[in-house]
Amino acid sequence: MHDELLQAGARMSAKGFLNDAGDSLSLLLPGTGRMLLLLAGEAPREVELSKAETGLAALHAQVYRLRGDAGAVATLSPRWSLQLGELGEAMPSVFDEQARHIGRSWAPAVAGQLPAVLVAGGNAGLVDGRLLAVGVTRNRMLFNAELFEKCAMAYVLARLGGGRVKQVPWWVRLIAGRRLLKDQANAATQHAAGQASAELGAY
Repeated sequence: MHDELLQAGARMSAKGFLNDAGDSLSLLLPGTGRMLLLLAGEAPREVELSKAETGLAALHAQVYRLRGDAGAVATLSPRWSLQLGELGEAMPSVFDEQARHIGRSWAPAVAGQLPAVLVAGGNAGLVDGRLLAVGVTRNRMLFNAELFEKCAMAYVLARLGGGRVKQVPWWVRLIAGRRLLKDQANAATQHAAGQASAELGAY
């Protein structure tokens, strides 16, 4: 697990997502009540979810407590996602894949609002000025972070250019949302049983 987390950190660093002391990655250790946490510039360390009371460790632990499906969490600072924060609004689902794997995003929020922003099952959005990305597995969390950044770039450029941004049709969002919630329910069941979640298909 340490190697998997270090590899994820290297991947995010190479993309410019893992940039400073506010950036972090973690993996749930199912059945242990613990997570493996990587802060930018530090070595991975195990943290008990019940004892993480301050800082980034507390934020990660809160996500795991609120979302039983979460198998991996990140706080990142990719360029376009942070620019999206300057718009002060939630990004709509502008791509089918976004609706399927990220779900409903939220307007820029603070850590104290986590229960409200995570309840709808969304997997990425801005919290405390950084991109919070959630996934049922490490690979899905990385994919969600990269997908959100791609969508943010398209959305921000369109908004700043004065163009009209169309959402994907409501029925696509409905079907995609139902599939996402089903996947998350399955992952939560697996985590509760002390098992790692299965990887999800591309779509």
